[in-house]
Amino acid sequence: MNRTPRPLRSFRLTVYSLSSVLLAPLLILAMMVVISVAIVLIIGIRTGLPLDPQASMGMANNMGSVLSIPGFLVALGAMTVNRQFATAMAFGSTRKSFWLGSSLGFLVISLVTGVGSVLLLWLEKATDHWFIGARAMDVFVLGSGDPWQTFLTITATSLCSLFLGAGFGTLFRAWGPRAVIVASVSLGVVLCGGLALTVWQWEAWGPALMRLGAWLVTIATTVLGLVAAAGSFIAVRRSTV
Repeated sequence: MNRTPRPLRSFRLTVYSLSSVLLAPLLILAMMVVISVAIVLIIGIRTGLPLDPQASMGMANNMGSVLSIPGFLVALGAMTVNRQFATAMAFGSTRKSFWLGSSLGFLVISLVTGVGSVLLLWLEKATDHWFIGARAMDVFVLGSGDPWQTFLTITATSLCSLFLGAGFGTLFRAWGPRAVIVASVSLGVVLCGGLALTVWQWEAWGPALMRLGAWLVTIATTVLGLVAAAGSFIAVRRSTV
């Protein structure tokens, strides 16, 4: 008799392939670093290398670190619930256990990605920005070289992406493609509305947001991830095999 707790069975399904599930986000981040270095090498043909400090600091606005991995992780979250839900149910899992196990898998994936981002940051700083003044991880959006903020921002971004994917995936399974379209459009409207409201009330909210600085990204992705997690939990309870 299999005495493994049900959530752990779903967790094993989520991280079934270490190479594709755990390493892929790190490889994407590493490729982002390579592309950033390649861009600087091309720029250096005219300006010379390494870049002067002012030009190097200009790369501190590089947002590739938080824009490169969400696409893969959203797709992974969606595939997790669509490909593994029926299997988990067939092996005796409950809907709650499946969600808990998948969430544990998402947390492990996000933590590994966060740790990998800190290692890349340390390597970047140890090599004086890849020897040529290229910045990919030592950037404003990750706290300008703060390892804790880098870890928390990448981890929160990863969790948010995975839960968004899982949310859309469970909506598709529970209510079909129309629900996914409605949810996507609704999310877009809410985000655009929030942005418009912020711009409209900038004098009231702007100073507080500016004081948050790069932490704003971490906070926003954490809140969005929590909303997506709650939505995926509700939807998975209604899903059919």
